[in-house]
Amino acid sequence: MAMGLLISLLTGGLPGLTFGIVGMILAFISFGWMWGVKILGAGDVKLLMAFSALAGATTLSGRNGVVYVADLGLLTLFVGGFSAAVLLAVKGRLGPFFRNFWRFLITFTSRNLATEFPKADPALQMPFGISIAIAAVWLWFDNPLVRWGLTPWN
Repeated sequence: MAMGLLISLLTGGLPGLTFGIVGMILAFISFGWMWGVKILGAGDVKLLMAFSALAGATTLSGRNGVVYVADLGLLTLFVGGFSAAVLLAVKGRLGPFFRNFWRFLITFTSRNLATEFPKADPALQMPFGISIAIAAVWLWFDNPLVRWGLTPWN
């Protein structure tokens, strides 16, 4: 994180450092709660904060640092979801996953049924840091969200 803030300071001056700090705070607010409820590990949140500290350096390419952080979060979720779907398909668990998810949706939306929350299988866990790194590098060199027409904050 310190290196990201230093790069933001050196490339963007004081405004760059400010974008870097704001980026880290936004990443913590956006993903810190996921650590609190044990969806993400603390290392994943710190990695997102470290990449978000580079938000001040993105101003060199004419991008807004806050939009970079938001795009990083969204692209990370897409890459992670795609990776999870591939993992489930390779392990032959895609069908059971969708059945369990459908069962959850039905029981969650019905007043007469007790909600059945899906249970996580520890054998299918994957490191989310890989998805974060792929999304950060991909976003740094090219913004696929813009090409896909997904720009909710622009």
